[in-house]
Amino acid sequence: MTIEDIKIDFNSLSKDFLNCDLETFMIESNKIEGENELNPNDLKVIKKVYKLGFKNFEDILKYHSMLTDHLNVNWSGKWRVCNVRVGNYVAPDWSQVPELMAQYWKQFPEMDSWTAHNKFIKVHPFVDRNGRMARLIWLSKAKYERYDFSIPFLHKFYYQTLEHYHE
Repeated sequence: MTIEDIKIDFNSLSKDFLNCDLETFMIESNKIEGENELNPNDLKVIKKVYKLGFKNFEDILKYHSMLTDHLNVNWSGKWRVCNVRVGNYVAPDWSQVPELMAQYWKQFPEMDSWTAHNKFIKVHPFVDRNGRMARLIWLSKAKYERYDFSIPFLHKFYYQTLEHYHE
């Protein structure tokens, strides 16, 4: 059996199952960032993303604002206005972010979950919480790719990376 053989009917899953697994997904997402608990709006945001997805360009900013609301910072839900570096990666100049995100959104409908995640991360449009947003974007796409919640995000993403590497 390959990863592609695993199918799940999201419409037939109980609400409790999805709530539990969305919570697990968000906890795993936060652990990647070094946090071991949920933040105040995490479940509200992930349930909204899972149910509604990203319907328009403004949803990216809206969900980021919801995700960062508890931080009480002036950059919540706004494109960054400073340059950022993550490890050895230097993100594009902050002045390019609005145009890069407009281009990203134009391509978004055609992207699979892996591509949508990685292109978002490459732009790194926010001061912080880019990883969490990228994983929410990934989830919104992976839902339609029949993502099986029994496979943790990192495992599924690893398999996708291997598949994309051979393309």
